[in-house]
Amino acid sequence: MKKIFLVVSVILLIAACNENTPNQKKKDTKQELGIKKHGVSENSNPKGLKIGDNAPVITMKSSNSEEISLESLYRTQPLVVIFYRGYWCPVCNRHLSEFAERAVEIENAGAKIIAVTPETYENTEKTIDNTGIDFTVISDADGSVMTAFDVQFDVTDEYHSMIEEKLNASISETNANKQATLPVPATFIIDTNGRIVYKQFNPDYKQRASVNDILENLPK
Repeated sequence: MKKIFLVVSVILLIAACNENTPNQKKKDTKQELGIKKHGVSENSNPKGLKIGDNAPVITMKSSNSEEISLESLYRTQPLVVIFYRGYWCPVCNRHLSEFAERAVEIENAGAKIIAVTPETYENTEKTIDNTGIDFTVISDADGSVMTAFDVQFDVTDEYHSMIEEKLNASISETNANKQATLPVPATFIIDTNGRIVYKQFNPDYKQRASVNDILENLPK
């Protein structure tokens, strides 16, 4: 009797696995297609640093070629790090414009803000003119900042062509490294201990962290 019960249990387990496998494959395929829709190539799999992770130890270059360590920015006050795609992106411009109107609220709450982008410093000036932002913008010329935060991805050829056709802009020509790479438009908050305490990360570039989201999650 025990042997029969064991055999039946094994058969039911195998049947359940076989039943779930097609559904799981459909789910995985749907996720892959969803990511690809936003330009993420198959050889890229950005996840973003997690809440609780230590901030990366990196040095960045300012527009006047001054070297700035990330640590120096969060050592005395929380740091908000925003990744955006480029001046050619209407969604980025709209988000940064709305952000610029209330950025002072974040600064008055004691935090510092920086924006990181793959575009050249010449093109960051276009972004600043388009949006009115008045905080530090870093051109991540070698992709080291995006890589350290695990937000960088290679753009598909189809997506690159779509941007050229619809927005009359070339991602590779806009970027400082002349490569068709972009960041997931993510937002992180780093506390003064160098710990990530907030993360907004979504390959859907229309989903961004709001000023309210940031204010609610700033370290007290």
